[in-house]
Amino acid sequence: MTLEERIARLEAIEDIKRLKARYWYACDHKDVEGVRDCFMDGPIEIDYAGSTGKVGHRDELRAVFEKGALRASIVELHHGGPPRIEIVDETHAKGVWSLYYHLMDTERRVINHVGGYYHDEYTKVDGEWRISKTRFEVVSAVTYRAKDDAVRVLHAGAGLPEAR
Repeated sequence: MTLEERIARLEAIEDIKRLKARYWYACDHKDVEGVRDCFMDGPIEIDYAGSTGKVGHRDELRAVFEKGALRASIVELHHGGPPRIEIVDETHAKGVWSLYYHLMDTERRVINHVGGYYHDEYTKVDGEWRISKTRFEVVSAVTYRAKDDAVRVLHAGAGLPEAR
C-alpha cells in the first residue's frame, strides 16, 4: 500500500469517527435533522434494539424520535467507545462501536443504563461518509425508578426489558 493510500485510509477512518460523534451529539441534543443527515438518502437499514424497531429510510427517523426522545422530560447521553473501523474500498466501510447509553425520564422518574455495540456500514456519497446500515446489539440493561427517597431496580439483564 502506498503512502497516499495509507493516508486516504486514515482520513476515511477519521471522517467516520467524526460522523458517529456528530450522530450521537445530535441524538443527545434532540436534533432530528442532524441525526437524519448522518444517514444516506434512499433505502437504508436501521435496527435500534427493542421497541424502537426498524427503519428503512432516514426520513422515518422523525417518528422514532417523536415516539420517545423529543419530549422535554427525556435526557439522554450516548457515550461511544473505541471503534473498529474497516475500510472496504473507497466508498464503503464497516465499523463496530461500543456504547454506554444513559436515559433519564424526569417525568416518570425512570433511569435506563444500556450497554452494547453498534454494527455499522458506511457509504461515501458525494464525497461525504454516511451511515447506510446500523444495528444496535444490547449486551446489558438496567432500569431504575426513583420514588420518594428510594431507588428500585425494575430490570437488570443481558437484554432490554419487555415492553410495558
